[in-house]
Amino acid sequence: MVSDSLATRIGLQSTSHGVGRRVMWCVLLCMGLCAFASTAATAQAQPAAQPAAQPAPQPAAKPSPLLSEPTTADALFDAVVLMVDLARPELARVYLQKLLALNPDDAALLAMRDKHGPAVFLRMANLESLQPGSVTLLDRMNASFARFAADTARIDRLIGELGGPPSVRDAAILQLRSGGALVVPRMVEQLGDVKDEATRELLSYSLTRLGKDVVPPMLAILDSPESSLRTTALEVLGRVGSRKTAVQLWYFAIDGNQPPGVRVAAAEAVARLTLGDSRRVSELSQEMALRALEQGARERLAGGERAVAGADGKVTAWYFNTTDNRVVATRADPDDVALHLGSRLAQQALALSSESRRLQALVVSLVLTRSRTSTPWTESLPHGTGTAYDTALLAGREVVGESLRDALQSGNATAAVAALEVMRSLANRHDLQSRGGSPAPLTGALNYPDPRVQFAAAMVIVETDPPKPFRGSSRIVEVLSRALMSTDTPRAVLAGPKPDQVNALAGLIGQSGYEAEIASSGRDAFRAAAGRGDVQLVVLDANVVRWSLSATVANLRADARTAGIPIAVVGDPMRIASVERMKSRDSLMVYIQRPATLKGLQGQLGPFISGLSTEPLSAVERGDLSRVAVDLLGFLADGRRATVFDLRPAEAGLHSAIQVPELADGAIYAIAGIATTTAQDRLATTALQPGLAEGTRERAAAQLAFHIQKHGVLLAGMRVQQLQRGYADETSPTVKTSLAAVLGALGPNSASVGQRLRAVPLRAPR
Repeated sequence: MVSDSLATRIGLQSTSHGVGRRVMWCVLLCMGLCAFASTAATAQAQPAAQPAAQPAPQPAAKPSPLLSEPTTADALFDAVVLMVDLARPELARVYLQKLLALNPDDAALLAMRDKHGPAVFLRMANLESLQPGSVTLLDRMNASFARFAADTARIDRLIGELGGPPSVRDAAILQLRSGGALVVPRMVEQLGDVKDEATRELLSYSLTRLGKDVVPPMLAILDSPESSLRTTALEVLGRVGSRKTAVQLWYFAIDGNQPPGVRVAAAEAVARLTLGDSRRVSELSQEMALRALEQGARERLAGGERAVAGADGKVTAWYFNTTDNRVVATRADPDDVALHLGSRLAQQALALSSESRRLQALVVSLVLTRSRTSTPWTESLPHGTGTAYDTALLAGREVVGESLRDALQSGNATAAVAALEVMRSLANRHDLQSRGGSPAPLTGALNYPDPRVQFAAAMVIVETDPPKPFRGSSRIVEVLSRALMSTDTPRAVLAGPKPDQVNALAGLIGQSGYEAEIASSGRDAFRAAAGRGDVQLVVLDANVVRWSLSATVANLRADARTAGIPIAVVGDPMRIASVERMKSRDSLMVYIQRPATLKGLQGQLGPFISGLSTEPLSAVERGDLSRVAVDLLGFLADGRRATVFDLRPAEAGLHSAIQVPELADGAIYAIAGIATTTAQDRLATTALQPGLAEGTRERAAAQLAFHIQKHGVLLAGMRVQQLQRGYADETSPTVKTSLAAVLGALGPNSASVGQRLRAVPLRAPR
């Protein structure tokens, strides 16, 4: 809104804001037309330019729409705001430079903040046309604001003026309001020292006049051990809070252990914020409180109610320091702040209904999710007294199992992974049994559309050591084998009908950090994505063939191996109605126009990828999962487990893992447990592969000999001949010995045995 002083300078005087705004625009439009006409007339009156060597005239700067030029800091800032609103960045920059040249003091900067609000400074700081001056102004304003809030003497003086005449009191409130939430701690300290009721009521009234900025610190006061402070905070919150604020007040209104004054103040505040009238207290009930508290907790568990982070990625969080008996602000992670409040709300609900298994599981889900969110994916949850992990262990198998079930149903992958991590210490074979026709949470997690959840579930199930096949047991080896088919670089699968377009897009995708794999059709794209564990993006042309776009997307989403992979659809028109409909139903899908440059691709794809609810697997994670998968497959290949789990789907992945030195030994052992012709042949080719380490080749040959002894000779004649030649040419003594065991296990004929025995060198007697 244009200030009165600025309106006067541009010839606007109106008592109505709406009329004033319309008059202002009309005047500005007329002035612009007059200026244009004057310029045109002047140009016609001038004689034609005489030739030659003179430089071309520079265009005249557009005139300012202001009737008089501002000179004070306040007027200059008004002008900057107006020019931004009028889309006149060149003039806004001129006035901003003049403002900075005046070097306004703290009082002037705080007056600007109070008049226009803090958001204006941030908005201008984000405009490239005003940088770096707008950023400098924002930094100065923030510094002034911080100094103001830290000046306790000044705040105390203003608090003292609250008891003065109305004009003095209103001026003090106005200045305190400039400090926003940062002046609340000092006012709360004053409240704690007040003995007479009149002064307390005055401070309480003054806090309500400071507006909604005081809500966060006043909510923190609810943790104070002093009931009088809690009562005052509830009275203030009932006046300045909103319906969302009420969820944090319900407990104090219903809990029978609260002092009467606290309960009355809380009940009146809740009634006013939720029912519109503080006199409707009698309509409140414990059922309403439980419903509100549980809903608030679940909303935060699901990722809602996150405050907008600042440039440092953090938000301001308030808490009550019981040691110093004061409210304190800190910078914290927005996810951690939301999950902390969600945990608090769930605990409050549980206090009202302590035997509810549903609420018990909700508390476990929240504390586990908070711990998992703050712990790197490559590390286990912290263990020890007071940790979320130990808390969940003490809650028991049934509660953690309910937490897992709830996470799967609500679509919270982080909570599911955390619950599965605890289940490794609690689960047994009975947890694999279906109940009521629905799969058990453990086996259901194998089909959840998130690779971390699937792998964690597979690990828990393998460690229960099932004695017989069960519903979903075939998924175990599939999940583990996908972890083996992975590389250090994330992979993107692309498909489209025009090779030149797909190749061009693959080049841009490759420059974005993906290893691009091109498929010729939608069906081939599905197969490529389903066959590996490192595919983190599928890019489909809107006109993809041999499976249309809708059919390809449907198949990707229907298969547990690909259901969680993000899909980018590429097209030429601005919008395609059919794609828009699919996208509206799929949070993991985005539509982008065909990019011509890397910047164009990243500008469209970057926000989508960064906005995904779960972080993609990192290269370190994929390496860790590969190592664990090899160990688990080796465990399953041992003894009777090979009859419970069919390891054949993992054979190709295990063979590839042999090429990775740290995975080779475990992969060889696991392959040796697979009773197939191809497994025996893979062991043979590994033993003969010259580029591998001697130890790897020796173990492959030794396992090949055992495989032949157990399952008979399954090798083709050509491979047997290669083994014979390999033995003759081998120079490594250890490998040669292992190959000798293979040749012996092959059952050589009498002629070859006789030939070998005759060729044995005999040493001289000793």
